Amino acid sequence: MHAFLARHEFLTSVMKVMSGTGLAQLVAALGTLYVTHNIDPTDWGLYGAVISAAQFVIPVAALRYDMAIVLPREDGEAKRIFRLATMINAIMSILSMLVMIPLGGVLSNALDHPEARWWMLGVGPIIFTYGEVYVVNYWANRRKQFGVIGTNAVWNQSVTVAGRIASCLVGFGALGQLIATFLGEVAALNNFRTRLGPDLRGIEEDRIPFRLLMRKYRKMPLLTAPNAIVDAVRQQGVNMMILFKFSPALYGKFNIAWVLMQIPSTVINQALSQVFFQKLSVTDAGHMFKAVRQSVIRSFLIGIVPFALLYFLIPPVLPWLLGDKFAQSAPIAVALVPWLFVNFITSPVSNMFIVTRNNGIALAFAIVYAVVPLGYLSVVNASIETTIYGMSLVMALLLAMYIGLALITARRFDNKYRDKSADVIAAEEAGITATQDED
Repeated sequence: MHAFLARHEFLTSVMKVMSGTGLAQLVAALGTLYVTHNIDPTDWGLYGAVISAAQFVIPVAALRYDMAIVLPREDGEAKRIFRLATMINAIMSILSMLVMIPLGGVLSNALDHPEARWWMLGVGPIIFTYGEVYVVNYWANRRKQFGVIGTNAVWNQSVTVAGRIASCLVGFGALGQLIATFLGEVAALNNFRTRLGPDLRGIEEDRIPFRLLMRKYRKMPLLTAPNAIVDAVRQQGVNMMILFKFSPALYGKFNIAWVLMQIPSTVINQALSQVFFQKLSVTDAGHMFKAVRQSVIRSFLIGIVPFALLYFLIPPVLPWLLGDKFAQSAPIAVALVPWLFVNFITSPVSNMFIVTRNNGIALAFAIVYAVVPLGYLSVVNASIETTIYGMSLVMALLLAMYIGLALITARRFDNKYRDKSADVIAAEEAGITATQDED
């Protein structure tokens, strides 16, 4: 096995991330099952509402410059981007907390829980720590230190789960869950500081001005960031609509189902996405279509059996595991299976649009992908189980169309840039020359 893995770098990298994320998600699952027996669904719903508010900003906290860390050929330039992304993340976190001073009162009153107003201020620290974990993981990705990404996840979930259990024991409710989440992100950052801090400090940082760096990678905020914003509006808009359409308690049950259903796909998919993004960033034109096609086939074959088992095993098993308070989460979880299975297939290839500088195509699809579920939720008037099942099927169909779009885009990229190096492609797409970079 060791000799086999030594000959297959991609598989070795995936296994390194999976070993960490797999353990992390197992810890998260056990912790969540404990929480469902010891917390009220309404408290979990209020916790989810605060996290959803933060998640509107987290994907774009660094304006997507964190993803650019993987792209430069020189480590010194990548380190400069690391600093830029951290600075932007800090500014966005502070601004978000300030916005929540007036907005938090509005949201908490709408939820009929005025005490949650001050919890809303926690979005600032949560946004910064989440955003910074993304930043450091992209650095580890660039350095092919995929084991660090895995241990980041282990530390994150281990400390989070310990905090969740302690919160339940002392009866801190939603506030305790928020504190546990924040401490888990801090633990992941500390692990990075210990494992890769010396590596980062040992690289001499380029002195290129931030304004020139931002211009060189301007497609990240101009096209990729809007795409992330649209995705955040979709994801958190769905959460908020369910929250206000039904109740905090029913939303809490939906959120538990969503969290648990993310675990089996996250174990494998996060590993595939992280490693595949790094692989795509150095894939030459002429080979992109093949790489994307292989990714789609690989993810389908990996996911078909686990998701089929989930579909048939959830109804008899999950209610017993969750307890009476969250038994209704089981049929909601079953309803999510079609959507999450196709999403499992598409997640790794989504980075192809970034690498090939086709961010505009991804943005156009993201807008459609956001409008459809929000429109669906606004017109459907049914039970929460029926509502989620219908939305899941619609979203699975849209993602199947997305796979076709990715393959077409990869083929066009191969035909347009065949025999050109990645540096030449980046320069042509950015509209700059090597002389301008030196200036």
